[in-house]
Amino acid sequence: MLGLFAQLGRSRKDPDVKMDMPTFQSRLSAMPVRAQYTLQQALAGLAAQAPNEKPDKPMLLKLAEHVAIRFALDSYERGELRVNAVKQLLDRMNSEIEALRKILGSQEELMASAGIQVQAYTELLDQEFWEQVPEENKKEVLTSDEAWCVPPRNVRAFLEDQLRRGELKTCNEILMKYAACIELEAPEARRTTAIGLSDLAELYGSGDGSALMEAIRRLGNQLALEREPELQTLVGAAFVRLSQEAASKRCYPAMQQALASLDSVEAQRPGSTQSLRPRIGAEERLPEFIEEALRSGHLADGMTEILGLMPKATLQYSTNRFGHCGFREDCELLGNIVRGLGDDAVQRLIETLQTAPANEAAEVVGLLTQLAPDSVEKILPVRLSQWPRSAHDRTVRQLSSAPATNRAHLLVSLYDSLDPLIRPLAIDEMGMSGEPDCIPKLLSLAQDDATHNFIRLKAIESLGRLRASGASPELQRILDARQMWRWTYPSELRIAAAQALMRVDPSVGIEKISAIGIDRKDLALEPTDPEPNASVIRQRRYARLKLSRNIIGTTTNLRENFRLNIPELNLSGGIGAGERHLAPGSLLILKLSHGVRNIKAQALVRGARPQAMAFEFVDMDMEERSRLRKMLLELGGLPMPAQVTNRQRRRGRVAFTKS
Repeated sequence: MLGLFAQLGRSRKDPDVKMDMPTFQSRLSAMPVRAQYTLQQALAGLAAQAPNEKPDKPMLLKLAEHVAIRFALDSYERGELRVNAVKQLLDRMNSEIEALRKILGSQEELMASAGIQVQAYTELLDQEFWEQVPEENKKEVLTSDEAWCVPPRNVRAFLEDQLRRGELKTCNEILMKYAACIELEAPEARRTTAIGLSDLAELYGSGDGSALMEAIRRLGNQLALEREPELQTLVGAAFVRLSQEAASKRCYPAMQQALASLDSVEAQRPGSTQSLRPRIGAEERLPEFIEEALRSGHLADGMTEILGLMPKATLQYSTNRFGHCGFREDCELLGNIVRGLGDDAVQRLIETLQTAPANEAAEVVGLLTQLAPDSVEKILPVRLSQWPRSAHDRTVRQLSSAPATNRAHLLVSLYDSLDPLIRPLAIDEMGMSGEPDCIPKLLSLAQDDATHNFIRLKAIESLGRLRASGASPELQRILDARQMWRWTYPSELRIAAAQALMRVDPSVGIEKISAIGIDRKDLALEPTDPEPNASVIRQRRYARLKLSRNIIGTTTNLRENFRLNIPELNLSGGIGAGERHLAPGSLLILKLSHGVRNIKAQALVRGARPQAMAFEFVDMDMEERSRLRKMLLELGGLPMPAQVTNRQRRRGRVAFTKS
């Protein structure tokens, strides 16, 4: 029949080759009845499609293609043709149609001349054939060992239709069966299946993950067994594509299967996975996995196992990320991640604390206080004696993330090893911990007249925060002590003692304040109490004040000093916009100017906002602090205490690992 079309085509292009209508009709009537019926069906199908067809393909060529498809479909429906033979039949028919295509000249020649790749006509015929197969037959084929015979485009269309109907079980069954075809004996079956699996990757990732996991497992097995180079490449590409789909859909069990399969393949064929592992990109996606866990607040099923397969990268990222955490839940989750890596990971952190340079070692303190606090208590005093002040500062800030009991115990035990300028920060942390275990140490500092006044003031404030009833006699002594016609202790110490006594013993505190004549306005700026069970790691020690007009701060200890324009300030520090930015932990000697008065203080640089830099006071003479209090009362008015519940999590912060 197709030969008849070819002769008819030649007669249209070559006037010397004649075929009149009677000759064509006689040739047509001589064909078998079944062939005539097939042609009739093809013509009917072609007529039905004609209104939608573009006029760029010769009608005779379309008729030949319809005849080929109709014949294959008729043979399949009669049971004369097995599924896996359809492609062979269409391929054979395509070779006959090819002659007709060359005779007529065609659209694909124009496309090829334009550099556009044209899909093979056998595949096009195959796709059109399967589009016309009844649905019940499609399902039967797709759930058999011959599923690979169905073109991926048709498999996709069928599965998407089933998904719209909610037939999830059927979809999963088909996906499982299709993946199993990768292990068939016929090379053509494995080749077609590998290509199809890559095309259908998104559908494998749309279910519950079981089909995706099974497909990756089978591809991994076949990758280890495959010996034909071309098929190795195709199977490897499908394995990578499905593994990437598992990563993008956060299907951690499937990712675990992918990495386990790679290890198995590597064991059987050493060196064969070197190009595959980086293409999967599991380690590159690790920050995304951990950040997603922090956003959700829990570890998804299978995530611990997948991170356990990348212990070094997981430990490095978790350690760096811990230093950027502002909330206890995040710190605890990161601690659980590292704990899930096993004892080896904890031991590596301990070794880092023991032997690494100061800046690197200080970064593991926070994690280790959750995982091995005894090791921190044992190692840190020795190491602190070797570290610069900036590392001491970082250590105290890392300790602020520890559970309250561990934090209090470690701060007390490490206090004497800390740099003198960092000790006030440690005392603040003791008071904010809420743990009574700190009281004896704080009381000894408050009672000792040899203690530096700024540290003593901080100890008194912390005793008040802890409601240390045993401190009441000492606080009263500080308030009452006189030398002839003046008070023994500076006004700032007496104000701090009065504020603490009001918390420790309110009735006595009210009586004392009335007797000693402290102006109640001076008591307005007081230390804030810690909020129990607060999520934030570092609560504010004092309410911050928005100044009615900015003040100017000038550095005096740098090679190139600069000015800060300060709109927010309190008794513990503030934020200012300056011409330069310094690294957190840098020491500044500041001169704050207000009218004709100057206030001197030492401060450490904290984190920087855009166009601004935060700083925290670490030492100040009591007279300077008294002037600071008066200035704040004048420019800031009454404080508005900040609520930790108003502090929101800032997401999307990724800790980049250091090279």
